[in-house]
Amino acid sequence: MEHAKPVGPVEPEKITFDVVEIAGLVVPLIFAVMTIVLIMLNPDPAGTVSAESKPPSERLEQIHRR
Repeated sequence: MEHAKPVGPVEPEKITFDVVEIAGLVVPLIFAVMTIVLIMLNPDPAGTVSAESKPPSERLEQIHRR
């Protein structure tokens, strides 16, 4: 017991992030937010498809009515 070292608290290592690691965390987050915003702003695709699927004669009639 004479040769035993005193027990003390363990000091944790300091964690440092470099620019590449921070960019690797931030860039995907930005893309995810942009994707969600673009999906929310996108008009209903069912409404645009039905207007384009009309025959050309019906589209012309609709244009002339305006």
